[in-house]
Amino acid sequence: MASKGIAIFIIPIVFSFVYGGAVLGMALSGQRDAVQTHSGGSIDILDLQTQYTSGEKTSVQITIDDSTYDCGDLYITIYDISGGQKKAVKQGAFFDQCYGESGTLPINDKFSETIDAGQYLLEAQLFDKNGDKFLSTSQRFSVQ
Repeated sequence: MASKGIAIFIIPIVFSFVYGGAVLGMALSGQRDAVQTHSGGSIDILDLQTQYTSGEKTSVQITIDDSTYDCGDLYITIYDISGGQKKAVKQGAFFDQCYGESGTLPINDKFSETIDAGQYLLEAQLFDKNGDKFLSTSQRFSVQ
């Protein structure tokens, strides 16, 4: 009688954990492959100098020239790379940037930050409206 209870209650529980783990594993591995960089167009950082003085604002705009993008979400992130590792210190997010096949972003706005002394990397990423592919560029600069 006890072995029949084990078969009725325990086996379905074990099976559901194994099956659920397999499904979750497949979903997560597919999710990593879903976001891809698109290399057909161009994205460039405008107005970023290679060196700034402490207290001076770092202001940039991004230019896009890609026929597959007409709207998207722009993320601009400044990483501190002074210690050898990338550590995000400032970020700007500009959503629903619709510019046609080419344009300057962000539209009706500007990314402008004051940064302490150090070595930095500015990275710009433009995701398409579905969020499954993006354009990316980066540039180093320093503040003294």
